[in-house]
Amino acid sequence: MSKPDELVMMEVKCFLTEEEKIERGSELARHVQNAEMLTDEKKERAAAYKTKIDTHRLEAVALSDALQAGYEHRQIECRKVIHYALRTVDFVRNDTGELVQTRPMEIGEAQENMFDETPNSDERHKGKITLLGR
Repeated sequence: MSKPDELVMMEVKCFLTEEEKIERGSELARHVQNAEMLTDEKKERAAAYKTKIDTHRLEAVALSDALQAGYEHRQIECRKVIHYALRTVDFVRNDTGELVQTRPMEIGEAQENMFDETPNSDERHKGKITLLGR
């Protein structure tokens, strides 16, 4: 006695029809486009995260440097004091009165004194001849 034939599913080679080739081509193009779009999105997000990470690292380095050195540089309001007789300029902190910088006077600053209409008493008498008893 022979058994009846059994039906089984197998994976076998099937040649594509022209219609199936067109279908597969469209599907392939869609997958390639989606993969490219996702790759671009991944790059954009990675760049955005890299920027965020770098910002935090730079801040951490600045804070670490300040802690290690014990000081940091800040914008502080200072008074600019010109000493015409010494031909120097001082910068003094308004909040503490501390002298933070002294430098030589620049040409433009020296010329400002030439047009000053209220010279001090020492400068008023420079170049004048004073007669004794007068």
